[in-house]
Amino acid sequence: MTGKRIFDTFNEDIARKIGMEDFTVTDCSYVFERSKSDHSAYFFRMSSRDLARFGLMYQNYGRWEDEQVVPESWIRGSTFIYPVENQGSDPYGYLWRIIPEGTGAGHGFYHTGLGVHLLAVLPDQKLVLVHRVDTDNDFDIRWSEIRTLMEMIVSAHELPE
Repeated sequence: MTGKRIFDTFNEDIARKIGMEDFTVTDCSYVFERSKSDHSAYFFRMSSRDLARFGLMYQNYGRWEDEQVVPESWIRGSTFIYPVENQGSDPYGYLWRIIPEGTGAGHGFYHTGLGVHLLAVLPDQKLVLVHRVDTDNDFDIRWSEIRTLMEMIVSAHELPE
């Protein structure tokens, strides 16, 4: 509707502004599967350091240094729990899973890619976690192991003074 391509817009409006070092539009792709959705899935392939930058921007509610890159209202709205049927998993926002209250992590949210990559943002803890797997080659890791690792890091993390 805007006449802009999503990956080009992301590159110009976000990646460049937050100093992503490895991101290129050519590393992105989309897949349209009518049987699953009326909308295409857009895949962003990012390095760990670029993913961490994106998480840090979210942790700061859309701010990067002195600039509001993404509106704070969008960050808060996209990480709010929406009543979507999601049995057996954490509640859902806009493409973010919301870390349930009672975990001791405070407000937090995470996104997984291909089920094995993880970007977790815990603003109350001042913590951004990135977990990546080389999905170009065979790998042997399960989501439950990644979840356990995330919980161990959060429980070991002490808030900075």
